[in-house]
Amino acid sequence: MSRTVKALFILALLCLSAYYLVVLYLARHPDVSYAYRMYYLEMKTRYWNRNQTLAYIPGYRFDMVNDRAWILSRQGWTLPKDDGSGTEFTGRGGLYFTLHRVPTALRLVAEVRNMQPNNQLTLRIGAWQQDVVLKEKGPQRLIVPLPTDTLVADPLEANHIEMQSLAPIRFQTMMIDNGE
Repeated sequence: MSRTVKALFILALLCLSAYYLVVLYLARHPDVSYAYRMYYLEMKTRYWNRNQTLAYIPGYRFDMVNDRAWILSRQGWTLPKDDGSGTEFTGRGGLYFTLHRVPTALRLVAEVRNMQPNNQLTLRIGAWQQDVVLKEKGPQRLIVPLPTDTLVADPLEANHIEMQSLAPIRFQTMMIDNGE
């Protein structure tokens, strides 16, 4: 092997090593949007928001019969059912979203179909907890006031509402509004 070929081989090896060092650095310190981080890297949200943000404007209503709500956690939620009965929630899961500002009052409003009588839905934010008992099977409307003192208005810190149910609940619509 001539000196020129050896030098080119060493140069190619050094370039390839430098390239992989840069790739490893970028893999360790990705410069991506918060929505991307929550969906792909931390695997917390169930659906990818095409707008590259988790910002939620209070009053926006999710149609959970036809659309895939981007604030849903990966755990506990299914795809919208083909029969038009909504997106099913069971077990543990929750909601992830960011706010531009924290309103003085918030509430969770949802149209649901309870699949089993005497079901219980528990909502938790930090130390706050609210249990909602769904006594009857069938369609119901939930209105649950949420504490605003534990929520943050930071585009890089998601608010998380933990949810837990004993039996399946199919959500047809859902929104977080300020009660107006």
